[in-house]
Amino acid sequence: MRWERAPSRAAHCPGADKRRSEPVSLATLQRDCFVIPAHALDRFLPDGVPLPVPPPTPEKGSTTKTAAQNALSILEVADPKLCILAHLMSPLEPIEPILESPLAKPLLKQRTAAEELLNGVVTANTAVGGMLLANMEKNAEFPFISYYVINTMQTDPLLFYNNMRSASLTKFDPKTIRYSAAHTLDLYSEVAMICRPPFNDLAGGPKKSHTPGTGFIISVYKVFEGDDGERFERNWLYWTGARMLYRHLPHSVGMRKIALHKSVASHGDKMYLLVCECANLLHDLSGASMLVTALRARLCGYTGLYRPIQTF
Repeated sequence: MRWERAPSRAAHCPGADKRRSEPVSLATLQRDCFVIPAHALDRFLPDGVPLPVPPPTPEKGSTTKTAAQNALSILEVADPKLCILAHLMSPLEPIEPILESPLAKPLLKQRTAAEELLNGVVTANTAVGGMLLANMEKNAEFPFISYYVINTMQTDPLLFYNNMRSASLTKFDPKTIRYSAAHTLDLYSEVAMICRPPFNDLAGGPKKSHTPGTGFIISVYKVFEGDDGERFERNWLYWTGARMLYRHLPHSVGMRKIALHKSVASHGDKMYLLVCECANLLHDLSGASMLVTALRARLCGYTGLYRPIQTF
């Protein structure tokens, strides 16, 4: 499995002042940026945007000016060495529906078990950040999603994955809780991101960027093995709906970043997660709900509205 990134990431700043040679630092940028790992530029730099190349060296004595105005404004930043584990949970279903009590609350039981799993990670201190997300709609395909940020310099992602899988199977054992559910656990790398200033918390845990109104629009996609080609991935802005979110989300929801995650498994079908974080989503659900309805109308993947109920 591959989970490490290249030594640096490239931040492409759309619309940056072309007379400046390079941005100085992320702290000085005041425009929206693409943040893409250097090794993934050839696959996830949006189609139509040329790959950055070093300017040609002018010949001695030549008076011809170089066409620098077409160059991208790029800043290389240190690779945070992070990996993501996402745990998608389907609703609990009773294994003996006839004996199910009308007073039973499987959703509360599932939430309690998911919170205990998250607390176990906090106690073990094996992740640098994480959150438990709850869907805000009824009859959701994934009522809960657990999201963990792993520092690959401190924790082996594969070991973390195996431990979480084992803990999940134990915690949600149908013989014990008398309910069954589908659990999808995958390791992901963050392959592209659109973000808005300030950029101080890009490498931090989820809790650092949360406000009381923070909410998430999350889309889940599954692609058959071999279909994740370069042409497909360079058009990720369109088929994920990221372009629609970026252009049409109301300004009042406070969109902070849109991150695309790709599963790192070397074999088998590929999973993609599009995570759109909005600082004021919970204060303006109506505008976001209309856009989510438009995303679902494409019949591509699964999209839901989520709120964090526990973070660290």
